Amino acid sequence: MRLARCQQRDTIMELPKKKYTTEERAALTKKLDDELEQFMEEMAARKAEKSEPKKPFDFDEWCKEIDQHPAFMTELKSTDGKYHDTIEALQAMKYNKEDDEDLQMNAEHHKNEGNKHFKFKKYRWAIDAYTNGLKEKCADKKLNAILHFNCAAAHKHIGNLRSAIKSCSMGRKFDPTNLKGVVRGAECLLELEYGRDALEWIETSKKMFAFVKETSEDSDLNEDEKKFIEKMEELRKKAVELSLLEERNLRKSKVEERKDIESKRKLLDALKSRNLNLSPRLPFDYPELMDNSRLTVSLSFMKKHEIVQFDDENNLIWPILLQYPEVGQIDVLTETCEKTTVGELLQAVLDSPAEWDKEHVYKFENVRFFIADQYDEYLMEVYEWNDFGSVLSTPGYQIKQGLPVIMIFTHDKIKKSLIASEEYENRFTVV
Repeated sequence: MRLARCQQRDTIMELPKKKYTTEERAALTKKLDDELEQFMEEMAARKAEKSEPKKPFDFDEWCKEIDQHPAFMTELKSTDGKYHDTIEALQAMKYNKEDDEDLQMNAEHHKNEGNKHFKFKKYRWAIDAYTNGLKEKCADKKLNAILHFNCAAAHKHIGNLRSAIKSCSMGRKFDPTNLKGVVRGAECLLELEYGRDALEWIETSKKMFAFVKETSEDSDLNEDEKKFIEKMEELRKKAVELSLLEERNLRKSKVEERKDIESKRKLLDALKSRNLNLSPRLPFDYPELMDNSRLTVSLSFMKKHEIVQFDDENNLIWPILLQYPEVGQIDVLTETCEKTTVGELLQAVLDSPAEWDKEHVYKFENVRFFIADQYDEYLMEVYEWNDFGSVLSTPGYQIKQGLPVIMIFTHDKIKKSLIASEEYENRFTVV
């Protein structure tokens, strides 16, 4: 039998929502004193009622008993209702004393701490300090705005431009008249080359600033505000230039995207019309979903990636892998036209022996050519008069990752290792 145990946690009372006045707190304090005095009297009366002989004073036992009263609890736990009012009074005294002034003072402290870190270029520490200031959730909107904008400045210095923009956006919500922070947000957007977003940011910021100034008692611009408005105008001009460039690039990219889709459509139509067995499968009817990596050949010894493409006469040009299973060697041929016959191409390849073929065993007249079925269960022989287009469309043959494979065996190897099928012509199994 397995014994399962769980530890029961005491429930901590939630902080009260009510804000207590000074008079209410005084009344609660008096009530707490009265209840504490009554508790001590009751405890003494219980001791007197017991007929047991008097025991020596046990300090630990006395502490356990006295700790049952909320006035001496280290944590204000939920009870069955006996001391509910007392707990409420203690919580009010303990938690509600931090009013808005305390929160603002704490936030100011974190801001000053962050500024010190910022001065010594400890930007991540500065971010933590400003964030702690924001966690105070004080009611001073301008202070909250400064904390957000300062946090943005620290993010900007360590290259977190997107985080800086988010902080500037939050800062502007608290105080749209903080033009220094608004300028910082525009600079970050421009640095990321978001011209249209920067332009929208500047224009909306100007409108928000104008509305606040017009509805405030002091509608005149001070020198700092004039300076930052001039800076915003400079940034606005840059944003206009960048947005125009973005629009040109967007139009250009759309044209290129249409060309790319048409190119993919043409290739997919050609592959589909040839009844080729391709793996992975291609989205023949959805060229916009086509990923060229499905056909791209990338081998470590190749100088560049290869992919099937069209020649000037709209014939397909393939990369071809030649395998020599007897000796564990390979060759890669690029730009093999589907109209070229096996004999035309491989005659030229095999006329010159490879470095590993010292005795020139792989002469054209001493070899035969095969392709494997897609499950590698048998080999199918292809002949020198077959063109590559017909070879690639052989039933049962599969082109994997855009790279057709042709195997080359010597006559001696065929006699020793291949058995011709009695049922199917040109089909062999490997011993």
